Amino acid sequence: MNPKRPLATAAILIASILTAQTTMKFKPFTIENLEPKPDFWRVKPQEIIDVCKSVKRGKAEIIARTPADFPVYAVFYGEFNEPPPQTNWSAGSSSTTWKTYVGEKTQQQTILVCAGIHGAEAESVASLANLIQLLETGKDFRGKKDDDMLRLAQNYRLIILPCVNMDGRAISPDHLRNVDFDTFRAASQGTWVDGSLIGWRGSKEYFPLPLDKVSFPGGYPNSQGYNIMHDAAPGDVKTAEARALLALVARWRVDLVLNCHSCEYAPSLLAPSILDYPANVERGLECSHLVNVAFANAGLRPMPTQMPKPGKSLNLNTLATLSSGALSLTLECTVSYDRPKDPTRTYSFDEMLEPTLIMLRTLMEDGLQKPFVDREKL
Repeated sequence: MNPKRPLATAAILIASILTAQTTMKFKPFTIENLEPKPDFWRVKPQEIIDVCKSVKRGKAEIIARTPADFPVYAVFYGEFNEPPPQTNWSAGSSSTTWKTYVGEKTQQQTILVCAGIHGAEAESVASLANLIQLLETGKDFRGKKDDDMLRLAQNYRLIILPCVNMDGRAISPDHLRNVDFDTFRAASQGTWVDGSLIGWRGSKEYFPLPLDKVSFPGGYPNSQGYNIMHDAAPGDVKTAEARALLALVARWRVDLVLNCHSCEYAPSLLAPSILDYPANVERGLECSHLVNVAFANAGLRPMPTQMPKPGKSLNLNTLATLSSGALSLTLECTVSYDRPKDPTRTYSFDEMLEPTLIMLRTLMEDGLQKPFVDREKL
């Protein structure tokens, strides 16, 4: 008899009780008279699970479970059969050659695209669900073909995480289209017990967010209060969601990480952080400008007038780069609500799908001409 078995069983029981309490603590955020979502807008947790379970041409894996016991799926397209690296990127990049980490790398470039790290930000979640459907059937959930996307995808290995923060998604509205600013902030970053907004910056003053001090936590954090985007302290990564994502980046020598979010402004592929290799910063600025011009040409934002400048962010993208040398960039889609003093028009549900898909097409086309990361220069 294994003497540790009763303790393990007790631990599982306690964990189950705590999970149930966490799941039930906050009810979903509701918005009166919110426009019903169209059928192609698949963003509810069960819809995401169903999309991933339906995968046959690719391979779907559960890479983690959230504190509230939702599965976090990764969907793989392409050949993923090489052995694990003989070293990690940190050691390999300082060894006799960086190829001790990547091997001879005869496989195609690998792109990891993830959405829903902030659960309230549903736009890219919907886009990636439609992308999976397209790759599986040749048409997305709108019945729309995209021959360019299918052609380009054949040239890469793709890892798609349609929703990382399933806990936050579970308590968030299906969308925030046409809601007012305060409602957007309340649904996204939550409210304190007194009803005041926590806010974008306020949500980062605690890690984790003190759940006993809030009336609603927002869809930003998982059900333990952790903002996964900022679960980025080396050696002290708190969440299973972040650990699983970073493990994928390292295991499969990912070249490009696209971290998809949403904001209240026009869509934009953000400039890379200055906290990166100079060669990655240079390449990231090229990619950012290229994608933002594509957004402008599609009528989704004003035309960029000059090359962007690098930012100063320190977040999960930073650790992704440290995991494989990858170029890591953040997309901001739009939640598309009306603001009285802002000329930005309201986007349709179809248009809200487009930034993620335009970004992917644009970068995959560009990546055929120039690699996303040149590890020789890192």
